[in-house]
Amino acid sequence: MSQKILREDILPPDTYSKNRNEVNAEVIKKIKLRRLTTKTFSFLFEDKDTVLNQINEMVFLENIKDEEEIDRLIEVYSEQLPGDSELSVSMFIEFEDENQMVKELPRLAGIEQSVYLTFDGNELRGIPEEGRSTEVLESTLQYLKFQFTSSLLEKFLTSKNVYIETRHKTYQEIAKITPELLEQLKEELRQDH
Repeated sequence: MSQKILREDILPPDTYSKNRNEVNAEVIKKIKLRRLTTKTFSFLFEDKDTVLNQINEMVFLENIKDEEEIDRLIEVYSEQLPGDSELSVSMFIEFEDENQMVKELPRLAGIEQSVYLTFDGNELRGIPEEGRSTEVLESTLQYLKFQFTSSLLEKFLTSKNVYIETRHKTYQEIAKITPELLEQLKEELRQDH
């Protein structure tokens, strides 16, 4: 069951503003659970709630009331949702200051092609969002999809130790997926299966 955001999921700015603090508090709790960090990167495993919150925030902050513009936002942001037998990750490149970012960003070209999920001797390379890969890394935010074959999905669903890692020539980093997040991801994948 892939997750979809429908037009009726989007709250009008005035309605959203009344519940914004409570909604954001809940989403922030969820994001804390779904985010992993290494020294240089953080990885957010997206789902309907995290993506829907981004759209509602955009509609609220920009006071968007035009139906076509809202539909366009839904279409654009829905690309971040995981499909069937798939995990979707937003990868954030995080540096302490802008000077370091300016210096290091060119050295990170190709990082979006170098992210893997590893489990029980298996690996699955993340597929970057189409059109974002360039010779020079231009964005500190990358979108990745991990698409499981049937056999890899079965192995993932029984794995107890799963890692997300970067295998870039300049940056090799690894983070273990927490047991709580791993169970949540498995449950979401079982719903697709």
